[in-house]
Amino acid sequence: MAAWTYQPVEPARAVPAPSGWEQAVQFDPFEAFMGPYFVRFPDGQREMGFFVDDRHTNVSGYAHGGALMTFSDAVLGFKVWDETDRAPCVTISQQTNFVGSGRLGDFVVCRPVLVRRTREIVFV
Repeated sequence: MAAWTYQPVEPARAVPAPSGWEQAVQFDPFEAFMGPYFVRFPDGQREMGFFVDDRHTNVSGYAHGGALMTFSDAVLGFKVWDETDRAPCVTISQQTNFVGSGRLGDFVVCRPVLVRRTREIVFV
């Protein structure tokens, strides 16, 4: 397993954090490529967001489902970290239902919720 090291966002993709948010520290190279992602903790609960840019859109100019699923997978992984004192984790199953859409320039937010935790599996 590779070492967990900080993965910087490409300088050309760097954008300022929205007011009240800060850039999330990212360790996964693919997530760094897709980001930057931003984080805040209102009421002590993690929320993460990102700006939809040209890498994230489909031919119609909407956020591509694959980009949204990649983002949600990253956010859910961070939530598992929050619940397990940063234990290494992997996704074993992800079901996605799209309830809205984003367009180029939109700021998309995800607030993960812990559903259940067993000795070895965290459901978010």
